[in-house]
Amino acid sequence: MLSDSDKQFAGQEGTTYDLRLKPKAGSTYYYTITNTTDIQIETEEKDIENLNKSTVGLLYAINKDSTGNYLFKMTYDKVHLYTKNGDVETEADGANAKFAMNPVEKMLGALQDASLVATITPTGEVKQISGYKELSDRLLSNLNSNDPNARQILQKQLDKIIGEGMVRNNLDQLFKMFPDSAVHLGDKWKINSRQSGDLNLNTYTFYRLNEITDGVAHISSESDIQSNNVPMALMGSSITTNLNGDQKGEYKLEAGTGMLLNGNITSDIKGTIQMRGREIPIKIKINVQIKNTNKG
Repeated sequence: MLSDSDKQFAGQEGTTYDLRLKPKAGSTYYYTITNTTDIQIETEEKDIENLNKSTVGLLYAINKDSTGNYLFKMTYDKVHLYTKNGDVETEADGANAKFAMNPVEKMLGALQDASLVATITPTGEVKQISGYKELSDRLLSNLNSNDPNARQILQKQLDKIIGEGMVRNNLDQLFKMFPDSAVHLGDKWKINSRQSGDLNLNTYTFYRLNEITDGVAHISSESDIQSNNVPMALMGSSITTNLNGDQKGEYKLEAGTGMLLNGNITSDIKGTIQMRGREIPIKIKINVQIKNTNKG
């Protein structure tokens, strides 16, 4: 049976739907999010494969502020990273942070202990994330070194793994998909975004409302992906990329609240990188799986 807030989303032809974030204050949602990036580089000497996989368990406790935005208190109760670079495999788990010597595991453990709150508009725009600076300051204060270079390296790792990398991407993956006006079944809308990570990519996405059944909105997406050609670091070297690709996504969300139930996004990217004066072919496959497990 549909709740009162979902009755307007029965999926009737010709009906106008206002897809927005409208979760109830005091509600909680638990998600498992898995991001997998497989990078294959073809060199004259040998082919190199770099595989990165992150799995997080993330609880959102939701309230509202006085301006009508939503406050999402984020609790990471599971964070696991896996990397394979050629034949070398490494893992980092926030659960091991208490006794870990690995600085990445200490970061992940600190993330699990952190109090982070994201302010998000009804259209899914992340206005700010509070608590990140306190987390950064605490980690840097625990660094047993007065070397400014060591502190700078740690700050960059923190920003990449936790800041713009994990936390911001998790928020964008769940909420950055809403149209700026009401839509009908079959309507499309466009959203531009930037994917942060090992490779900085610009994504131009068309979303489509396919159907609404029993208060669940079924949305698909098709994206054009392009590199921004800005020099960056990859595997210890400075590179410039020339990449193009496409991305497809399927989402189910609660039409009445705008909260995601599950999503699956796949990307296929090809092109070249300029590294050490050479142009090298590269192929990238990215998969993101999001599941609301109702643990919260």
